[in-house]
Amino acid sequence: MAREIKHNKQNTKNIILATESQVVGTTQVTPEVIEVIAQIATQEVPGVYSMRGKLSDRFTSAFGSNARGKGVELTQTEDGLMIDAYVFLQYGVAVPKVALAIQNAIRSQIASTADLSIAQTNVHVSGIIPEKVPSEIDPNNLFGKTETTEVVD
Repeated sequence: MAREIKHNKQNTKNIILATESQVVGTTQVTPEVIEVIAQIATQEVPGVYSMRGKLSDRFTSAFGSNARGKGVELTQTEDGLMIDAYVFLQYGVAVPKVALAIQNAIRSQIASTADLSIAQTNVHVSGIIPEKVPSEIDPNNLFGKTETTEVVD
């Protein structure tokens, strides 16, 4: 389990992971690493269409860099670490079941990857995306007229 949140020289918060007592030194991860783990775990849940990025993610992607942890926010509370996941779901799925699966996937993946426990996992459904239906419109015949050709002898 995480022992503490520590500020480094750049004044960014790192999470210090617990290690065995015989190990000399520490292992630190940035909160963005935990956000990426949660993002990947969420995207693997059936029924999730995509993640909703934060406004800052949109700006960074506009300037050519990828948004790490898109759709996931990690915050430190008095109770421990809290994750908020913002998702778009596929139309027709059972929202409570998919939300529970997302919560379980995030908790499980972070526990197995970083040996951290999450105090609270919140799922925010930002929208439902309908299934893409193939168009039946012929681009060469937009008005649906059938051409008949008469043969004149």
